[in-house]
Amino acid sequence: MRTRPADVTDADAVFLLLQGFATSYHPRRAAFDRNYEQLLSVMTYDSTDLLVAEDDGKVIGYALAARFLVLYANGPVTELQELMVDPAQRGRGVGRALVNAIIERARAAGAVEVTVPTRRARDYYVKLGFAETATFLKLPLS
Repeated sequence: MRTRPADVTDADAVFLLLQGFATSYHPRRAAFDRNYEQLLSVMTYDSTDLLVAEDDGKVIGYALAARFLVLYANGPVTELQELMVDPAQRGRGVGRALVNAIIERARAAGAVEVTVPTRRARDYYVKLGFAETATFLKLPLS
């Protein structure tokens, strides 16, 4: 198993995994295709990390993180927005490998911390060394 930046050939596999990730959203393929292409292009500017984990040439997980400059943390913060592993592949360290790859990319880009807005996976991230610090709120605009 290895992690690497996603590319255009991974779109179908990532979309399939996304459908299992989004429990309160309903991913639409047309929107996904537009957004996926845009994410791949912004990875060039070091503000986004879209990584996949693959085993024997098959994508078995993905992670999506965004990096942005904030004043309160005295530098850029990387926020891990999505982490999904094929349920049949869980327990093999795939998620941990993706999180570690995101952390290493954050370090290399000069980020001062990695944050994760989550509700369902809180305990998983605590086991990886993350500390709970805030409540995440949202306001739908559509």
